[in-house]
Amino acid sequence: MPPQQEILDDPAAAEVDVLASLLEVHRLTTVVAGRVDLAPPWRVDCEPTSLLVVLVQVTGESHLVPAPDAEPIVTRPGDVVIRPHGARGHMHDGSDPSNTTWTFTLPPTDTATPQPLRLTHGDDPGSSFVCCLMQMGDAPRGPLWDSLPSVIHVSGQGLAGSEPLRHVADTMIEESAAPGPASTRLMSRLAEILLILALRLQTRNITGPPGFRALADPLIAPAITLIHADPGHSWSVASLASACGLSRSAFAARFAEVVGETPHSYLIRWRMATAAKLLATTDMAVARVAATVGYISEAAFRRAFADHLGSTPREYHKRHR
Repeated sequence: MPPQQEILDDPAAAEVDVLASLLEVHRLTTVVAGRVDLAPPWRVDCEPTSLLVVLVQVTGESHLVPAPDAEPIVTRPGDVVIRPHGARGHMHDGSDPSNTTWTFTLPPTDTATPQPLRLTHGDDPGSSFVCCLMQMGDAPRGPLWDSLPSVIHVSGQGLAGSEPLRHVADTMIEESAAPGPASTRLMSRLAEILLILALRLQTRNITGPPGFRALADPLIAPAITLIHADPGHSWSVASLASACGLSRSAFAARFAEVVGETPHSYLIRWRMATAAKLLATTDMAVARVAATVGYISEAAFRRAFADHLGSTPREYHKRHR
């Protein structure tokens, strides 16, 4: 039976959606969601944060300066901006005033439901945008997530090629203008959908950096699917290469090119991310977690986990339960 057919006939592999498994492991939760209306001149500073940021420009312009001395990114009505690795820097109306008109102070991240955000500064707002901040679990990000640019900017014109993304952005704008019952929770869900659709676009960027584009690579995507389907399997470079229909050397070179690290390193990081999720969300014994992610020796698993997450499995479990 051809290797590709073996993958199709494997129920576990056939049911795995790699992007969905990434989002599940990272356990996104929205901390705050709402709308900001600002009259010029304005400048918003944000405390440095590891929270993921989703912005949708409603009216006017916003000039996002992601880091000191960086070129500003200008967002116009309908534009979507995602900062997958957190945020620092500031935003302004184009005049870049030296004085801060508003400093965004991060809310507590341990709330059960997202907090509403509504800021109106001035009688005649020249710029409005929807803002959602999301917290991610502390599981290892891995090369796919690490490969994402610091700022993903999809212009309103660019949304014409992605009708679902445009419709979600429009719905967020409409909801922010006339909030109804459970509005903040609805905005939270819409922001998550917007993020997923934007990440789909990243998989289609075949000229982008190594990482997300590997999910659409016909030669390497089957191996990533198998690793995500069964991280506890004793995968070898040879077995993964066979599943992809490549020689061992050709597979290893191609994997490093499109993913950004070796197959073994990717497997270990995904095992640790999976283990972190199990420890944070279940009461599974450490020995069983170790076996689930491919470790016969609990001691070897404890050492690997501590190397990647800086604590023992039991300490991690206590901290997150």
